[in-house]
Amino acid sequence: MKYFTTDTHFGHPLVSVLRGFTTFDPGHTQYDALLSSQGRKAAEDWAKGVVLDDSRLNFRKAADTDAHDEAIVANINRIVGEDDELWILGDIGYRTSVRHLKSCLRQLRCRHLHAVIGNHDDWWLDDAPARDLFESIEPNSTAELTGLGIGRPQATETVNLSHFPYREDLAYGWPDDAVRFRDQALPFDGHRLLYGHTHQLSPEGARHEALNVGLDAWNLQPVSETQIADWFHAHATDSTHVSPLDMPDSPGPAPIDSAAQQEPGGSISAAES
Repeated sequence: MKYFTTDTHFGHPLVSVLRGFTTFDPGHTQYDALLSSQGRKAAEDWAKGVVLDDSRLNFRKAADTDAHDEAIVANINRIVGEDDELWILGDIGYRTSVRHLKSCLRQLRCRHLHAVIGNHDDWWLDDAPARDLFESIEPNSTAELTGLGIGRPQATETVNLSHFPYREDLAYGWPDDAVRFRDQALPFDGHRLLYGHTHQLSPEGARHEALNVGLDAWNLQPVSETQIADWFHAHATDSTHVSPLDMPDSPGPAPIDSAAQQEPGGSISAAES
């Protein structure tokens, strides 16, 4: 079975906070209460607001990155078997060490890892032992999936894999992405696309052919080939489909502490996508 996910962000303080892994709410009590009553966007906004409103805090102090990473690894290992394929479509880790990134990846029991490069992956690609943990690492790729065709359950179809939405849809998340990542994003070619990057809270892409497989849209869990086929079938005739508008606050960079600014990886967007 093939599985897909993206934006694991191992070791990343801000994303850990946005996902509810914090030192000020270690039991997730307040975060989970907001999550169940008002949705993930409200929970994210509350967690980020606590940090920004407290002069004693910054994202590095507020984040429980160990708990975040352990949860992501546990979710993957519970679902993906040793002999399955796991595709991680970019932003595998950020604002952490290569040593920590490799430690997280080595805890995954899946023996067939594949990576598509995200905009926050350049800092570890020169490390040969890290690269060797993957069977393939590509800027963009494709996969053969079964079950996508109506009435053809055994037929295979080539699906595009990218960290980014299609080039024509980049501006739906953060408007400046249309310029920043134009060269990295694939142009729409009529094929279905699995993507991440946006940290949106729902799977819907900007067009019927696109599906977001990011952790934030799938309860921090990888998505199976079967789930992907079911989703495309369910949305094949959805004439009310609109572009996703559930991205975290955008555009513009979020305030970050000076220690974080000194780490590798460059500038970040509102969600450090």
